[in-house]
Amino acid sequence: MKAALPSPQAGLYEFNRGRLRNPSREAGPSLDFEGAWILDRLGGMPCPSVEPGLQGLLAGLNKLILEEAEQASESSDYVAQRMTRDEFKILVQEFSVDGLTEAQVFYYILPRLSLEAQMPMLRIMIDEFGSGNLQCAHTTLYVNLLNELGMPLDLAYYCSRIESTSFEFVNLFFWLTLRADDPSYFAGAITYLESVIPSFFACYVQACERLNIASHAYYSEHRHIDVFHAVEGRRLLRAMAADQTLDANKAWKGIHLAAQITGGAFEAAVVKARQSSQLGILSRDEVLR
Repeated sequence: MKAALPSPQAGLYEFNRGRLRNPSREAGPSLDFEGAWILDRLGGMPCPSVEPGLQGLLAGLNKLILEEAEQASESSDYVAQRMTRDEFKILVQEFSVDGLTEAQVFYYILPRLSLEAQMPMLRIMIDEFGSGNLQCAHTTLYVNLLNELGMPLDLAYYCSRIESTSFEFVNLFFWLTLRADDPSYFAGAITYLESVIPSFFACYVQACERLNIASHAYYSEHRHIDVFHAVEGRRLLRAMAADQTLDANKAWKGIHLAAQITGGAFEAAVVKARQSSQLGILSRDEVLR
């Protein structure tokens, strides 16, 4: 069977990782694709208006979080209550490119923030990297999960297997930190994600308990620490507002970009897991394809 060609999102991710290792690397068509992708996302995104300024932004964020919490998710219920171990491995696979490089690109937002705004962001990053303890870094927790599930640790292995929507989730943060015209997009996106992950990851924790997966700390730790990160995200927004670097409209768009792309990646990953199971793909190698 002829191998499928890499998706444009996969190509953009390869460019993004390569550009970090070699900043002088020529852009080629990747950034043209990225620009069109982001423009399409922003243009087609249902983004209800909010009252102007910081308070309107925070009120809109709180309302969005409550609305999402009240919406029943069949996919989340499936993960929590019915997903098999092989299906769960596919779900883990689909977010492996993020898990194996978690928060590394966050470094690049810091020079774009004022000193005051850097402080809450630094506190988030300290936790992401285990307060300097490699064994507590979030990527190490993901590695522990992969090891228990008998899955490879090689990033390139997953780059040839995951869906375009999974790459899109990671590529979003390269754009937010490196090329968005305003760090307000990032501030909105990170505050949204840190606010919803404690409830969003509940289904993962329940699945680990049901499937007797001991290395659940990647998910359970996020449920704990991101409660505090949600507070830091709001401090980031307030610090930017205080030094007049916050564009509340762009932060609001960043919130909706993160919500749309994250939700799409999760739904696609669950669908892939369930379809693979229905097709009878059960071998150790094939279950990860």
